[in-house]
Amino acid sequence: MFFKGNTYSSRAEKVLKELLSAGFSAYYVGGCVRDLLRGKTSSDIDIATNATLEDIKKVFPKAAIIGEAFSVALVHKIEVATFRQDGPYSDFRHPDFVKIVPTVEEDLSRRDFTINAIAMDIDGNIIDPFNGKKDLENKIVRFVGEPRKRLFEDPIRALRACRFASLISGKIESESKKVILQNHSLLKKIAKERIQLELNKILMLDNREDALFLLSELHLLEEILPELAKSVDVPQNGYHAEDCWTHAVKSTQAVVKKDLKLRLATLLHDIAKPKQRTRDDDGIDHFYSHEVAGVKIVEKELRNLKYSLQTIGYVKEATRYHMTRIMFVPEMKDATIRRLMGRLKYISIRDILRLQIADMRGNLREPFSLKEQIELLRYVLKRIRRIEKEDHALKITDLAINGIDIINIFKIKPGRKVGKALQYCLEEVLKKPELNTKKDLIFLLKSKYLVKNGS
Repeated sequence: MFFKGNTYSSRAEKVLKELLSAGFSAYYVGGCVRDLLRGKTSSDIDIATNATLEDIKKVFPKAAIIGEAFSVALVHKIEVATFRQDGPYSDFRHPDFVKIVPTVEEDLSRRDFTINAIAMDIDGNIIDPFNGKKDLENKIVRFVGEPRKRLFEDPIRALRACRFASLISGKIESESKKVILQNHSLLKKIAKERIQLELNKILMLDNREDALFLLSELHLLEEILPELAKSVDVPQNGYHAEDCWTHAVKSTQAVVKKDLKLRLATLLHDIAKPKQRTRDDDGIDHFYSHEVAGVKIVEKELRNLKYSLQTIGYVKEATRYHMTRIMFVPEMKDATIRRLMGRLKYISIRDILRLQIADMRGNLREPFSLKEQIELLRYVLKRIRRIEKEDHALKITDLAINGIDIINIFKIKPGRKVGKALQYCLEEVLKKPELNTKKDLIFLLKSKYLVKNGS
């Protein structure tokens, strides 16, 4: 077994053997072979065969046809596709028609990059008509055949080229790169959901930094995140050693947690800096209120890419509160931390802290040594854990008193006064959590708030 370690690979081998036993040719193809040659574990195994869908159904009666137009079936959760070649791509995504072909070499000729156009038989013999193995060894991403034709078939391949170059710690071949640069606007023809999916895959790479820099270099960034593209080459004299875009990329690379929303938020958290930039008489750049201005910009960018409301809410809160310096103000009062925790609906305070750490590590002019960072981080986390364990009121809904209580006890009409009274109670409880009892809150309102503000 070449793909070791899980039942998925065992099923794939069984499918391959059964097709061969039935008299058909069959091969492992695509990414699983590429990853095997890189010494990596593949999370996806595909099989290509000269068996037609009708043949596949005879060998595997329970097979599900998941792409009849493209001759693709699902067998024991393994995708099995008939050898084919594709016709023209009028919609820049799907071929107008497909033609069944007899050999795996012909099938490989329709694939995007040489490193993905490699097949392997059950004995481990490599079928490599486009020298993908050599490109993989040399860490080169190259279109199969004529680059312009491959890109015009499906412009999403421009983003895939950046992702694969980063995946193999390599580069895009010069002619392929030239074609992408000349035709970056083709991405406008691609469904936003597909662009989002590719961006997500880039952000989850171990080496996302190289892929992100390629996006800007090839003018793809301006097609997918136009507001973020405005940060390229915007200086940050005084506080940062790098421009806004470089800092965003370095910060995103510095996120340790394997969490898509956190990495996306880190990439976008300073998105309003170009809009808010001013420079004082000493040549120092300032970005006043960029965390506030960034909220609307983030929402516009992410809605355009069809992100979920949950993800948009998370990134908006991360943008709005990333300047609340939990990390840099050890003397911050517990009430301030509780107040922030109460405001957060989509993101945790721990992720705000993680973003701030990445923000700091993404600054090439770091204010703290690594040892100081670790010590400060431990201190702040210890405080957050203690506050979390206290289980005190963080929002108005956590109070021991509610609006109906205030209306009934103080004989006042529903309205803004009730809301302000509840907010007053929350502020007092955030400072002294032990006050969150109905008796104490009524006393506070009687003795201080309502007397002061009029009942």
